[in-house]
Amino acid sequence: MSHWYQPHERWPRHPKSWWRETLDLARAAGWHLQTVDGHTWGRIVCDPDADKPCKVLVFSSGVGGESAALTARKTVTRCDHLAAAGAGQILLRAAELLDRAEAMLAAASRCLEAADRRAQAEELLLGAATAADEAEKLAQALLREEDGERLVVEAFAVLPHGSELGCPPTPAELDVLIVDASVQVDEAQQLADGLPAGDPGDGLRARIGQVRARVEDLGERLRRGPDAHGSPSA
Repeated sequence: MSHWYQPHERWPRHPKSWWRETLDLARAAGWHLQTVDGHTWGRIVCDPDADKPCKVLVFSSGVGGESAALTARKTVTRCDHLAAAGAGQILLRAAELLDRAEAMLAAASRCLEAADRRAQAEELLLGAATAADEAEKLAQALLREEDGERLVVEAFAVLPHGSELGCPPTPAELDVLIVDASVQVDEAQQLADGLPAGDPGDGLRARIGQVRARVEDLGERLRRGPDAHGSPSA
C-alpha cells in the first residue's frame, strides 16, 4: 500500500537522521514523497507530472544508508525540473504553505478565544454576591459558554486537513498547531529567499512577515493563558 504526500503536507518521520535531513531538503525544494510498505520506505519525486522526473528510492535501513542519503541530496540540489517552472511555481507553492499556516492559526486563535470565554464564565459565577446578582451573572456566564462552544466549532471548521485537535483542545495541542504553522512559514521563507528583489517576491515576503507576526502573537497568548478579565471581542 502506498501514499503520496505533497510538499506542503507534513511528511512521515524517517527512522534514520540522515534520511530525515535529505527528506527535509527535498520537501523544501518542492519534491513529492510516495511511501510504500516493505524494505523500501518510499521514494521522492521532483515532479510527478514531468515526462522524466528525477526520483530517488528511500530505504528503511540497510548497509550504506547514510551514503545513499547523501547521494540523494545531490540529486535534489542538481534537479532542474522545478527550476524550469520559474518564479510562478515558487510563488504558488509558497502561497499554499502560507494558506495552510493561516488556517492553522485561525483555528488556534478561535480555540484561545474559547478558553477566554470559559475563564470569564467561571469568574462570573465565582463573583456572584447575592441571589439576584447570581442570576444575572449566570445568564452572562451561559452566554460566554455558548460563545466558547461556537468558537471551538469554528476552529474545527477552518482546521486544515491533516491537523488534529481534541475536544476541547488542550494547550499542548494548540502549541503543536502553532509550531506547525511556524514550520509552514519557514518553508515559505526558504522559497522566497530564492526569488529576486521586486514584485511579486516582495509581496510574498511581506505576507510572510505578517503571518510570522501572528505566529508570535498567538504563541504569546498561549503562554499567557486564558484571559478571565477580558471582554469578548466582536
